[in-house]
Amino acid sequence: MLDRLRLFLNRPLSDADRPRLFAAAVAIIAGAAAILALLDDAGPSAAPARPAAEASTPAPGEVALPADPTPDPAPPAEEGAPPAAERASRAEVAAARRAARRFLAGYLPYTYGRGQVRRIRAVAPALRARLARERPRVPASERRRRPRVELLQSDGVSVRRGAISATVRDGRRRYPVRLELARTPAGWVVVDAGG
Repeated sequence: MLDRLRLFLNRPLSDADRPRLFAAAVAIIAGAAAILALLDDAGPSAAPARPAAEASTPAPGEVALPADPTPDPAPPAEEGAPPAAERASRAEVAAARRAARRFLAGYLPYTYGRGQVRRIRAVAPALRARLARERPRVPASERRRRPRVELLQSDGVSVRRGAISATVRDGRRRYPVRLELARTPAGWVVVDAGG
């Protein structure tokens, strides 16, 4: 008996079996969706709403809130946007971008094994020391490439910190370089660089 059942289940599908199998699959999917929809129903809310007269008088231990709270002076900003007091002006953003370009002018040849770490400008001393310690090992075929900044985009600049992304093309490939900047008394400097 089990052998016949096994043979029946393992036989190839005929053209007549396909519509029935499709209908069965649709029925199973629709049934599963209906069950999940029923399980997802939250039902009535846990706390019933109080009548308006009752809502105006606070219960003992509760704090009464004004009926019409005054709006905040500054509405919530998008995630990651600095508060108004921390936002950089257009001139500060432009200065951060100029510092990023000065940095990349020395950093990109250095990463291709052609430049020297002392030629990298607008760089924090700690990053310059790290780059000097971690000198890149570049194959000769890569040294011949000439990287160029294709696009420079500020991802967020405040009065003290900034993030700038550069898209670099070297003739063979295109890749991103993410820069973290900090504003010092001497101006903007790059404190971290990575891909």
